[in-house]
Amino acid sequence: MTQAIIDIGDAPNDGTGDPLQTAFTKANANFTELYAAGGGTATPPQGRLTLQMLTPVMTTTQAGKIIIYYTPYVGNQVPIYDGANMVMTTFAELVVAIADSIKSPAAIGASKVNDWFIWNDAGTIRVGHGPDWTSDTARSVGTALTMVNGILLNNASITNGPAASRGTYVGTTRSNASSQLDWIFGATAANGTAGFFGVWNAYNRVDVATRVGDTTDSWTYTTLTWRAANNSATMRVSYVIGLSEDAVKANYNALAFGNQNSFAGIGVDAITAFSGTSGQGNTAGSTVSLQAFYNGYPGIGFHFVSAIEASNGASSTFLGDNANSLFVQTGLLFELRM
Repeated sequence: MTQAIIDIGDAPNDGTGDPLQTAFTKANANFTELYAAGGGTATPPQGRLTLQMLTPVMTTTQAGKIIIYYTPYVGNQVPIYDGANMVMTTFAELVVAIADSIKSPAAIGASKVNDWFIWNDAGTIRVGHGPDWTSDTARSVGTALTMVNGILLNNASITNGPAASRGTYVGTTRSNASSQLDWIFGATAANGTAGFFGVWNAYNRVDVATRVGDTTDSWTYTTLTWRAANNSATMRVSYVIGLSEDAVKANYNALAFGNQNSFAGIGVDAITAFSGTSGQGNTAGSTVSLQAFYNGYPGIGFHFVSAIEASNGASSTFLGDNANSLFVQTGLLFELRM
């Protein structure tokens, strides 16, 4: 926020007391008038999109949600453009059903990516979403964003929502196949419990981390072709990104033994090729740790990272928990700011 700088060397005395206090009082009044008129610097939105009431940072699984909230986090103000100025606007927790079609273009459909905006609806502050993206990884002309004074706004008018450049962009979501929103932490289970982070915040992002592990004792694979670890579609983490600003980090640690080379990798939006660095080990006569890493920018939209594996011999045996609850289980680690 812009700060007033006062030269107190010649602070005037208006006869009411301390001249220094008088100078500060007058400067404060002038600054307040300037800020109210739009001359001050607007701060970024101070809340977060969440699926949990009064909980700006979700640390537990919230699955199959049909309501979304915009909750105060570092403050309770959001800049809203009025056509001339960014007006810092106070808000309480905002809530809307994702099936709403009165103040949104339509109910959110199955497996759709949407942007969310804060806007002033004739004196009522609302949170609402824009039209569907063209695809999982591309905004359309009708869903484009524009920047005014460093704040991203909707470039085009939104049906039942804000006029062009009157909605402040605060984040992006991706629905599941049941037209609901998910925030699911991965877990260790047979074939793994997939993670799914379908809510991304444009401001006030925090680190989100999870782990997916497989409790299957062991399995074999004999082909020099990449596939999902244990041929499981749930050894993965899916996530949405609204702006390509933060790196995605993933690490897959696999354990294997056999009489030939074994491989571990991380597939980004694919299970037939690895991204980042893969792990390779000659497992003849011993159990080896195979480490694969990915650290990169997959781009905006909906993506996944998957643990993948390959083998170039007659038989590679990969280990889950090896029938031992004390065993250091292999697993896929994931981290992203959201």
